[in-house]
Amino acid sequence: MLILRRTALGTFAAGIVLFAIGLVAVFGRSGGAPETDFDDISEVTTPTSVRSATRTPTIGPTATGTLAPPTPTPTPFGGAVARLQLEALGVDSPIEEVALDANNQMETPDDPHKTGWYYIYSRPGWGGNAVFSAHVDYWPNIKGPFNRLDETELGDRVHVVMANGTRYVYEVIALDRYEAETMPTGDIITPPRRPPGEEWITLITCGGDFVRQSEQGWGEYLHRDVVVARLVETIEA
Repeated sequence: MLILRRTALGTFAAGIVLFAIGLVAVFGRSGGAPETDFDDISEVTTPTSVRSATRTPTIGPTATGTLAPPTPTPTPFGGAVARLQLEALGVDSPIEEVALDANNQMETPDDPHKTGWYYIYSRPGWGGNAVFSAHVDYWPNIKGPFNRLDETELGDRVHVVMANGTRYVYEVIALDRYEAETMPTGDIITPPRRPPGEEWITLITCGGDFVRQSEQGWGEYLHRDVVVARLVETIEA
């Protein structure tokens, strides 16, 4: 995500072509979620009482009773993503849908005040990894929604608000910084360390060293900051 303050952030990295969904590699320093140790199941002792062994079982309801049908799992909201909020940083940003450009590179929001959601990938609430990006700043003096993303801390909350009012609450589990030219884009979009059944979101912006390229002050950042958060709560509309 090459940020040119003059040109609405630019591409993510010069020459980086988006890898296909499903590439496998190690994800940054987050290490994913910790493995869970399960306690051994205690051995069950067989009863030795003759009375217990020969007791006539109680007969339950007859087979003629009607069983209640299982409760269907509700389908997640399939409409627009409305806002992204970062509690600790005081960010409340409207969403702009983005995708890939003609060179198969990830677009960035045209509006420097909005956060881009890559609608071509996972959707919030659907159990995958929804990807967002936003400007860190914009020439000449606009601060983007992710201007302070590098100040994010583990445990911070990120709220994604859908157009119908449903709110998904995520907890930050990783913050990584990559060199722009070597950022593992495929693994960021489809993280191989994401545990099955755990929903994530990924936030991407420019950061690190800035190289000025004009007297007017615009230039490019040489690094990319990436924040990962996992779903911890869903608040229905």
